Amino acid sequence: MSNSEGEAAGEAEDAGTESRSRLRRVWRWLRDHSTHALLVAVAAAVVGGVVPVLLTGALQDWLSPPAPAPATCPGAGCDGKDPQKEGCSADAVTWLPPADNPVSLQVRRSKRCGVVWGRITSAEVGDVVTVRVEGGSARSAVVEYGKDQYTPMVSVGETFRATACAEPTISASRTGRWSKYCIVVTDATAWK
Repeated sequence: MSNSEGEAAGEAEDAGTESRSRLRRVWRWLRDHSTHALLVAVAAAVVGGVVPVLLTGALQDWLSPPAPAPATCPGAGCDGKDPQKEGCSADAVTWLPPADNPVSLQVRRSKRCGVVWGRITSAEVGDVVTVRVEGGSARSAVVEYGKDQYTPMVSVGETFRATACAEPTISASRTGRWSKYCIVVTDATAWK
């Protein structure tokens, strides 16, 4: 064997020894630190699995609207009162006819408060909105400024029939051209 062949064999032997030495060091490190590595892996799995679940619940609680406060005037106690001031508009549903509704006449209902009220949203000053419950009371309101107005509340039972009407002002400055019209709602109406 030549001198250069011997040197190459020696270098290969040194490389093999060095490689085995590195493997032993890695093995010793893993053996010495495996408990720590295992704890870190378990902690990461727990944090990665539990924290999102907790955050999801916390975020849902934080982002969800609060439940409406209890009605301050349920049923007949709400009759004639303001739905916003009494908190009844918080859970209200609306019936808004999709056609032939020039001033956007609508009826709003709060089951929690046991009431309905009329509302117009595209009116002129002086226009009148009225809501009347069959066998019950009626309430009206006049648009004093702006384009919208709602009536005081009228109490209803579990089953009811109510009529809401919009009537234009007779003012000479009136710009819209429409006649008085009414809509009828019941407890079975497709409220939205």
